[in-house]
Amino acid sequence: MRHVVWDWNGTLFDDLHCVLGVTNQLLDEFELPPLAGVPDYQAVFRFPVAAYYADLGFDTSPGGNFEAASLRYIELYLAAARTCGLHEGAAETLAALHQDGVSQVVVSASEQQNLVAQLAPFGLDAWLDAALGLTDIYAASKKAVAERWLAEAGADPAEVVFVGDSEHDFEIADALGARCVLFSGGHQSHAHLASLGVPVIDDLRDVRRFLQPQSR
Repeated sequence: MRHVVWDWNGTLFDDLHCVLGVTNQLLDEFELPPLAGVPDYQAVFRFPVAAYYADLGFDTSPGGNFEAASLRYIELYLAAARTCGLHEGAAETLAALHQDGVSQVVVSASEQQNLVAQLAPFGLDAWLDAALGLTDIYAASKKAVAERWLAEAGADPAEVVFVGDSEHDFEIADALGARCVLFSGGHQSHAHLASLGVPVIDDLRDVRRFLQPQSR
């Protein structure tokens, strides 16, 4: 395995509790019922984000409040996320894989400039070939971004591992013919991720063993 495609939010970036707090603030501002805690949030979170917002009670129909809620969420989230750090083992794993000669890229459903701004304080450029996000804040899908990277890099999907914390990461890897390893410390529960039939890890440092020949 020669390439790792990392998710950012919830995978490398430890923002789960931040997102829960911001989501409940947003729900309060729009007079919607709050989420009781992490399990409730993980049970409802999904892609596309518009469907997740609909499940929370927002109006995603034309002329509804989805766009206003999305803009307000981003405003709240970017401020709150300044206090978030990387998951334990994230930087260590990126450095080790780089030393192993593995190419690494972040592919995120975050808007590109927001992604770059969040990455900047952590000095990960030495280990990452690129950080690729979307052109808007609505997080519909990052599949096209991943497809473009795969084509431009000339990477063989059979030599690529996607590492993420959501079913969406699995869906993209499966559609592109790549492998997938899912991380339980993010936005969807261990139980849900395990139901998808791919390896689930609780520690990012375990990613390295999935790149070894004996794990194929």
